[in-house]
This record gives sequence, structure tokens and C-alpha cells, in this order.
Amino acid sequence: RRNLDTGFDPEASDGYGMGNLDYVPDQLVSLGGTAPPGLRPATAQEGAIFDALADAALGIMVKKNERDAIVGAYAASGFKPLWLTGGKPSARASAALKVLAAAGDEGLDPAAYLPSALTSYDATSQLASADPAALARFDLGLTAMALKYARHASAGQFDPRKLSRYNDISPQAVDPAVAVKVIGWSPYVENYLMGLHPTHPAYAAMKAALAELRKQQLGAEAAVEVPDGARVKAGMADPRVVLMRKRLAQLGVEVPAAEETGRDDVLDATLSAALKGFQKASRIKQTGILDSATVRALGVHSDGRKQDELVANMERLRWLPRSLGSDYVFVNQAAFKVEVFQQGKEVWNSKVIVGKPYTQTAVFNDEIETVVFNPSWGVPPSIIANEYLPKLRNDPSYLDRIGFSVTDSKGRKIASSNVDWWSYGGKVPFAIQQPPGRKNALGELKFLFPNSHNIYMHDTPNRDLFNEDVRAFSHGCVRVQNPRDFASVLLGWDRARVDKETDSKRSQSVKLS
Repeated sequence: RRNLDTGFDPEASDGYGMGNLDYVPDQLVSLGGTAPPGLRPATAQEGAIFDALADAALGIMVKKNERDAIVGAYAASGFKPLWLTGGKPSARASAALKVLAAAGDEGLDPAAYLPSALTSYDATSQLASADPAALARFDLGLTAMALKYARHASAGQFDPRKLSRYNDISPQAVDPAVAVKVIGWSPYVENYLMGLHPTHPAYAAMKAALAELRKQQLGAEAAVEVPDGARVKAGMADPRVVLMRKRLAQLGVEVPAAEETGRDDVLDATLSAALKGFQKASRIKQTGILDSATVRALGVHSDGRKQDELVANMERLRWLPRSLGSDYVFVNQAAFKVEVFQQGKEVWNSKVIVGKPYTQTAVFNDEIETVVFNPSWGVPPSIIANEYLPKLRNDPSYLDRIGFSVTDSKGRKIASSNVDWWSYGGKVPFAIQQPPGRKNALGELKFLFPNSHNIYMHDTPNRDLFNEDVRAFSHGCVRVQNPRDFASVLLGWDRARVDKETDSKRSQSVKLS
């Protein structure tokens, strides 16, 4: 297999490996068990709610800030129920329960929001109006679950920073003190809860796709399972080829009829070609052979897996800022693409290269401040020690010939041929810089948004990598296929002006507003 990542990587970050963390959920506390403020009300239902909040065995677990908000809201109203009318669940309660029961439409688990006082979402008729204690548990439980739903809808079920070291985003959940007031008294509680979900167009598209997959699944035939086994090459016969044909057809692949042999169990040339197309779409090696990787891909593409992927990505969208602003740049790592939006509409896009699995591009947001024309590249110490030092020991004039400059600790320029490179190991007391130019490791342009990850966007002389479908080759920075167009869009300059400044070979930094 050819080495696709030719040349030196200008970032040379050590990364965090895959960056995965053992997820530790937020600590929950009991809603009951602390003395509510004020005196116990004399009325039956209010008194029952007061008693339930004081009961350590209430059995409702919430986050601490949600407990404080709930207790505070009930205390402020004299412990009046929020969801009861005449000793029965109110119309508002029915509306809220309907939203919670439909959580699956949002990629959430409805069972996670069922109040503990109910055995199912349609079991409210079982609540006895003559049992104030049971009604109190229902009222408090529905408040707690509605708050939990509001938190998940607005900021996601998981803290992304606890999932991966590469996630540097802090989703802003709705303020529980504000949310409990709205859900407690708004006549349109369902509108409020549904309005907390992401407003990004991608979320609506994923939600619709999830609903369609589930609809299809109800009437779909069971997925054909292709067992693993020995590799089947073109021209070979194997009973599993018959199953493979059926599974490919289920996945929407146009399966050619058997060729001259007329046998469905033979992996003939036309079927092998169709299999290559499936392998390309599955981002695995295009061999036209039925092997273990292909068997896994045939299973991965089941509707159940697709649904799981949609649910996972709907969760990721909840982590994004609620508003990205009217003008923004969005690097979609999964699609290896950058998009520029103005007034909320896409005006430009380009292919990009992002970090490798073990040196991923961090997930974060910041403001682009500067466009640098014809940047020079200061070679990182790790690259000097690991990549250049072995060359220089055998060829001390190497840097002189390729036009790199060498400076000592006092900033004085020296010839690389005058240095005894054998005298140095892991730490080399020289700075090495590549001058501006088309062959510069950063290319002709770089785009800076100062951040703690030392990530930026830049051009690259390695243009062939943009022809790959999976473009994860960098140490974290984002390489842009069409940097001159990108600069034109960001700066508001016409392309001729960008070309003039770039072709001048003069290094300069231009600030953005």
C-alpha cells in the first residue's frame, strides 16, 4: 500500500491517541430528604408535596442544581402542585407526558423520562384522587422528568468533554431555575419543550431520516446475514455468494445476473465489479473479494446500525452552540469539508484534510483573526530531531541546498554545513525555518484563530491527498484544498487581489474584522 501522507507534517502534534475516556455520569442527588423552607401547608395536597420533599425515600434522583430549582419553585408557590387540577392530572400534564413519550422521535429514550409514579405513559388514570401522597409523587416526578428532558434537549445527554480528550465544547443547558418556572406555569408547555431541540437544518434532516428508517423497518424483511469464512475471489464458488447477492440487493446495490455459468453461488466478474462499488461506498479496500472486512460492512449497513448512527449524530448536534451566528465557517470533520455561511446561507465550500485518528482535530469554536499570505514555516523541534537530524548527520549541507535557514540560540544565521549534527540527540539547539513559497509545508496561505490546541487552517503542497475519500492525514490542523478562494471569501476581496498578494511572494498578515 502506497504511503499517502508524503512530505513532512507541519504540525507534528503528539495528540491524545484515540482520546477516548471512561465516561463518568454526572452525580445525582435525591429530590427528597431535605427540609423544605417554610411551614408545612395545612391543605392536603400542598402538605403532601411538602412531606414528599422531606422524605429521603422519595426515590426521585436529579442533578443538584435541578433539586434546588424544584424545591425553590414549589416553596415559592406554597407547595401547590404544578400538574394537578381537581385531584387529577391536568391538560398541561397530558401535554408534557405526550412530549416525553415521543422522545424516541428525537433520538432519546422515552423510558428515561417516565415519572416513577407511573407504570406507563398512559397510566395516569390509575392515580387515585383520594391519595394525596401518590399524587404528590406524580407531580414532583413529572417536574423532575420534564427538567431532565429540557436539559437533554438543550445540551445533550452526555458531556462531550467526558467522552473524548479532543472535545473542547461546553454545551449550555437551559437554566433549571428558569425552566421549572416555564414548564410549571406555561399553558403551552409542549411548545417550550420541543423548542429546546437544535434548530440546525441538519437536525431536522436527521430526525426525518430516523422516522423514515423506523417506518421502513416495520414492514421490512429481516436483514440477510452473511457469515464469515474463507475469502472468495472472483471466479470462485461459495454458498455464501448467494446470501451476499441478497444482502447487496437489500442495501440498494444493483446486483447483476449470473454470467455464463448461470450459477448464483459464483462470484463472477460483473458481481465482483458491483462488490467493488459497495466496498468503495463502505470505505474499505476495493478488492472485489468477499472477505472478512466485506462481511462486516454488509452487517454494518443494516438499518439498525444506520439508526444508531443517526441517534449518535443528533446527540452531537445538541453539543453545538445554539446559534452559530449569521456569518461563520464550519469545518465538518466527518465529511472532510469546510463551509462558509453568510446570513445563514452557504456561500462557499471546499474539501479539507483533518487530523489522523491518533492526532485528531479538536472539536471547539473560536474566531478567525488573521489571514497570512506566504507564511514561513518554523520546523517544530520534534520534526528536527526525528525527521531532519538523521538526514543532516549523513548530509550536513542538506538544509542549505533546499533553501532552509538555520539560526543559533542568539538568532544568528549559520550554514547547516557548518554544524556538527552528530553532536546532538533529542534536543537540537538550532531553529530551522522554511521560507515562503509554493513548496512550503504550510503552502501559500494560513488562517489563524489563536487557541489552546495550536490548531489552524492552511494550504498544503501535497495536493494529491485531496483525491482521497477519507482525508484524515494531519496532526490536527485543517488543510484547505482551495485556500485562495477561502481567503477571498473571508476578506471580501476579489480573487484577482488575492492572487496578486499571493503571487508577490511577500509575507504579510491581514487582520479580519
